[in-house]
Amino acid sequence: MDTQRAGREAGNARVAAGGEGDECRGVTDACVPIVNACNHRAPADAVVNQVILKIVQRCNLDCTYCYVYNRGDDSWKSRPPVISERVLLRLAERINEHCRRHQLSSFTIELHGGEPLLIGKRKMQALLTLLRSRIDAAHVRFTMQTNGLLLDSAWIDLLAQHQVSFGISLDGPPALADRYRIQRKDRSGSTQQLLDIIAQLRSEGPLFDQLFGGCLCVVNPDIDGGELVDWFVAQGFDAFDFLLPDGNRLNPPQGWTGVAPYRRFLLSAFERWHALGARAPRIRKFELMMSGLLGGKVFLDALGGDLRLLCVLESDGSIGVSDVTRICGGEYANDVLNIFDHALDEHVRRYRIDEVQQVCGTCRACPHLASCGGGYLPHRFNGIHFANPSIYCEALYALSARMTQLLHDHLPAGMLADMATPALPASRLASGAMR
Repeated sequence: MDTQRAGREAGNARVAAGGEGDECRGVTDACVPIVNACNHRAPADAVVNQVILKIVQRCNLDCTYCYVYNRGDDSWKSRPPVISERVLLRLAERINEHCRRHQLSSFTIELHGGEPLLIGKRKMQALLTLLRSRIDAAHVRFTMQTNGLLLDSAWIDLLAQHQVSFGISLDGPPALADRYRIQRKDRSGSTQQLLDIIAQLRSEGPLFDQLFGGCLCVVNPDIDGGELVDWFVAQGFDAFDFLLPDGNRLNPPQGWTGVAPYRRFLLSAFERWHALGARAPRIRKFELMMSGLLGGKVFLDALGGDLRLLCVLESDGSIGVSDVTRICGGEYANDVLNIFDHALDEHVRRYRIDEVQQVCGTCRACPHLASCGGGYLPHRFNGIHFANPSIYCEALYALSARMTQLLHDHLPAGMLADMATPALPASRLASGAMR
């Protein structure tokens, strides 16, 4: 998936995560905030411009941390394994209706799952042909997130034919990643197989890298972040992102022992990234948080990005908010809307997204709101509401404080003064198809 309301200047405010305020105790910032506004919220009249399309409900992996299969959401079991032509035709009609009503000239469809490649080449060809032929928008952009284990040259040719860019999920070296990224069929590891597939496809020509947007890596706090940055660079990846494992106060992440290990990981990774200088890869989280500190626009959902801009469409036609919110239970885990009876953006009103995603008072008073945006919405849940700092608040705060320090150390004072009041023009730093 990836426009937050303005935050207030707070000087050297201390950030507290949760009701008792002790998760972030001891984390302070000695720097004056670079900007006093947060840029994670889209304009008031912004509308859905992206659909996360669940074309397949099953997966060939059984990742132990997966929010779909191992975090309490069993809705996939009752849905059609593969999306039907009936749902696709109705989606095309709804996108046309939506784009006409809001005068949109472009729209993004992200193919998702489960594992989207399980649909098979013949059905994928038919799906892409149908949607391109039926949607009237001047520009329809297709992206995809995949675990990559089924990729081959024929898949690359098909994706190139339809201009589908993609991201690949990859968590690091096989010895570490295979503890969690397990093949469903025999419970074996998957990472070396994926690395071999990527190497083979790259050896066949430039087409793979022309379509490849980058890797998504779920943070394993047992790994040193700096060493993992070096590993990705050594493997030839010049764009990737670190995802914090999904969870919250009600439903903690797998193996949760507190936020400190994630803080160490992110700070170590950032220091190594910064030290690489001109040789540094593009790490989306770091680029976007730095951009936010400098007044740029940040639309990534993991950094408090505006969830009014997207919807999730399940294989049975159900429409919902970001599917990760299902780990919160309650109304977010139930299907109440569908594409046959409801408009593409009806969920924005039904789930009160604009109201629900507003950050809490603690975050509004934080000097680093401009970079983290309050964190990912599902990570703020406490069993009752979302008006809390992220469960990862201390880690995000410490990372932003370090970024702020570097900016003050390296940018001219006059430039910082100019940035402190008006925000810079909107910019979106993102890597390919990564969500």
